[in-house]
Amino acid sequence: MVAACFIATIHWPKPWLLVTLSGTLMLASPFFTAGRASVLPSIATRDELHAANSMTQITQWTTLVIGTMAGGTSAMKFGYQWAFVIDAVSFLFSALSISRMKAPRGGSFRPQRDALTEADIARPWRDYADGLRYMRGAPLIVGIALINVGWATGGGAAQILFSLFGEIVFDRGPAGIGEIWGCAGIGLLAGGAFGHWLGKRSTFAGYKLTISIAYVIHGGAYVVFSQMRSYPLALFFIALSRAAVGVSSVLNMLQLLRNVDNEYRGRVFATLETITWSTMMLSMLGAGLASTSADPRTIGAWSGVLSSTTALAWGFLNWTGRLPEPTPKGLDPAEVAVHGERPTA
Repeated sequence: MVAACFIATIHWPKPWLLVTLSGTLMLASPFFTAGRASVLPSIATRDELHAANSMTQITQWTTLVIGTMAGGTSAMKFGYQWAFVIDAVSFLFSALSISRMKAPRGGSFRPQRDALTEADIARPWRDYADGLRYMRGAPLIVGIALINVGWATGGGAAQILFSLFGEIVFDRGPAGIGEIWGCAGIGLLAGGAFGHWLGKRSTFAGYKLTISIAYVIHGGAYVVFSQMRSYPLALFFIALSRAAVGVSSVLNMLQLLRNVDNEYRGRVFATLETITWSTMMLSMLGAGLASTSADPRTIGAWSGVLSSTTALAWGFLNWTGRLPEPTPKGLDPAEVAVHGERPTA
């Protein structure tokens, strides 16, 4: 419904309306993304979890490639109104798909608790506070939260700059926006596939080193993209930048799925999504304000630098021994029945 309301901004171009609709639409993102990730260990065994995580993210990025390229083309040929209509229909299709999901053995996606009283149900804020205390006591979760925030300081601005570079800097119109987003999606796909391959072979020490390298490549490639004069080379470097993000995203999510307690998984993912998107929104706001007086290429360079500093923070935590390998937690494969199968001993 909210996505369809964007059609009103075409006939009534008020900035406050666009901001309100965008904010309302993004408000749902942490709930959906956190919920989608949290249920994976409930419907996949530990051996299947890595493939399930990679497939989920790669599927999302595939639709990003198709949607952005098709969106830019349709906007140029049919106008923005039909692009918004298609966007709204896609959300309805997602809602239908989610409504058909069923937990294994007819159970619930909510984690089981030893004792659940009426007082517990009536005090959700205590649950949330417990989740925050749990996160503070897990060095890996704190480390991933810090790099998410660090990336978002530049990553939010990058979202704004895609539009500026596609339509203004390279003078390609709406199609240029779609092409840049599409190449970014292709990079995510390549990075996600490599992350899936690497995740099955890497040790925990190798994982930590890979994260540092990935963020250096991500930020550095984005700086080069922002300064590139050749449009084809700019598309290449934005794809390279996003490929590094794809690798880190798959590997970080896998570590969280394997090492976060079942009871806290939903709250951990929701909190990480919230702080990441909040930082991104501030970064977007800053980039938007800066774009009125500064050159987009200058803003892009600083965005890449900010994202790269994430690697320094992660490397420092690792070098000082503050990212020890956690004890694996979560459901044991024998405890999960998939698609009605009986668990085996």
